[in-house]
Amino acid sequence: MLKVISAILLSFMLLTVTLFAQEVKITPLPINSPYSENLFPCYMDSSLYFVTNKRVTVVKNYADQQNNNLYHIFISKLEPDSSWTKPKPLDNVLNSIFNNGQMWFADNGNTVYLTRNHYNTYKQSKKSLNGNGIGIYVSKKNAAGKWSRPKSLPFNSRRNYNTGQPALSPDGKYLFFVSDMNTGFGKTDIFYSENVTGTWSAPVNLGNKINTPGNEVTPFYDKSGKLYFASDGQGGSGGLDIFYSFQTKDGWTDPVNIGEPYNSAGDDFSYYIALPEDFSFFASDRAGKTAIFRAYPQYPTFDKIIPQKELKYCGTIFEKKMMEKDTARFDFTWDMGDGTFLKGKRVHHCFPGPGKYHIVLTISDKKGEITENYKTSYDLDIKRKKQIYISSPDTVRINTAITFDTRLSFFGDFQPGTFYWNFGEGFKTKGEKVTYTFRKPGVYTISCGTISKTDPNERMANSKKIVVTE
Repeated sequence: MLKVISAILLSFMLLTVTLFAQEVKITPLPINSPYSENLFPCYMDSSLYFVTNKRVTVVKNYADQQNNNLYHIFISKLEPDSSWTKPKPLDNVLNSIFNNGQMWFADNGNTVYLTRNHYNTYKQSKKSLNGNGIGIYVSKKNAAGKWSRPKSLPFNSRRNYNTGQPALSPDGKYLFFVSDMNTGFGKTDIFYSENVTGTWSAPVNLGNKINTPGNEVTPFYDKSGKLYFASDGQGGSGGLDIFYSFQTKDGWTDPVNIGEPYNSAGDDFSYYIALPEDFSFFASDRAGKTAIFRAYPQYPTFDKIIPQKELKYCGTIFEKKMMEKDTARFDFTWDMGDGTFLKGKRVHHCFPGPGKYHIVLTISDKKGEITENYKTSYDLDIKRKKQIYISSPDTVRINTAITFDTRLSFFGDFQPGTFYWNFGEGFKTKGEKVTYTFRKPGVYTISCGTISKTDPNERMANSKKIVVTE
């Protein structure tokens, strides 16, 4: 394994409590054991793949030079009743007899990228003058459902450095990974390789906005465009903390610590979002040995989401009694009560905002035969639409950070609580003011909802369509 991973494997007692904070529910998985380390969760087709150093067999067991058990990939299935099946080792073709690490599925589960020791026999490992380093391998499933022998990626090195912890971008174009190669900024850095006509390019360092003199590990590239990773050099509440950044036309943004309860005083890493489900996994040694936790963002559901009404206080006004009057003979002058004067039997006007307006209509005879003007007046009370008003541009460009806020909302006697946003594609967040970056062109429906502070059964939610262009 990479040095940083071995450094975070400490002793522990199994955590048995459930943590609640920031409306996120954190629970340890039942697959954890007080006798083994469990890390690198990967979720696919209702099955959790993870790495553990529990004994694979009773008869024969490999260990490292310190007599520690080696790491192998296990699988546990999530049942319809929310229980987990007993973990079992993954297919022997994919599981090296030595160390195995973070994996990543692609092509709807028909391709898998694996972290493992380069040599897969004791004889080869012992013979190597440079030890048995770590690299990234790829395996593909054939029509019969059998996995091919894992093949080393071209940027691996058996002599000079380790590579591992692969994470593929949703379009399959970029592979993010961790390496301790000497071109980095610290002990382990995050790099990427681009798939150019089927061949992976030479590694590129993500730069010092992401990488530090410390350790950056376990990348996860979400379809929302966020790159999640763990770092012990970006600051935080413990050793390794989980951060995210996203790329704009100006480069990677400053990393954001995702905060409690994901991050703790211990090492927290291996963040993995289980799409399309609304939960995630991560590994942590917050109670001792490294265990896998499941996080449930406690976002409420809004059954009734109403498209927002635009803030245009406009309408057409006319006097029914005077509609038969001849405009060739009579002048119709409207005092709209906001300093605006209009001419015509029927006028269309946009008021500057909600409020009470005293409107006066004056009709005069152009021929002068009727010397006394006819006047009538109206009191108009324009009320604001009770709604969450999503303030943002209507048309935006991809890869540009856009701010959305609720400052122009009107609630009347409704007392709003936390604002919950849904940008689709599995991305949700909260706050009166949020930022989001669209990665693909199209028409998106953004929704924002809130729950009354005085009555939890009273909810309000509105939506707005955004056009995203290249």
